Amino acid sequence: MTKASFYILGEATEDARVGFAVKFVRQSWRKGLDVYCHVRDPDQAARLDEALWADTESFIPHAIETDTQPIAGTVGIGWTDPTTRHGVFVNLADTLPEWFTHFDDVVEIVTQDPETLAATRENWKQLKFNGYPITQHDLRS
Repeated sequence: MTKASFYILGEATEDARVGFAVKFVRQSWRKGLDVYCHVRDPDQAARLDEALWADTESFIPHAIETDTQPIAGTVGIGWTDPTTRHGVFVNLADTLPEWFTHFDDVVEIVTQDPETLAATRENWKQLKFNGYPITQHDLRS
């Protein structure tokens, strides 16, 4: 069964959310995990792509995936179902797509922005209602 983790940040900006996503992706990729970052649209994909290129700690091979076939050895960024990926699903979109269940882990990054809070709370409710195990990491200190 897919496990869910919610990382709660104290900041309210999209920059903080993207910055945490880059850090999380870097750590996951270094562990050899298959990572897919689900975004709302091409604009959000481009923003994350730019942030991953700008990461000064390491090179993270990544690609914006416009179809369902992932590019081997890369972190995927996209808004469609990558049917052959099964590792970590980092959700930066507002809602959880129905197909998230073929991933082992779902990661939600929560900021204090009212729209992000509302969206991630709805995702929490959906996951909880459907019986998915949820772990909360409160990073607001």
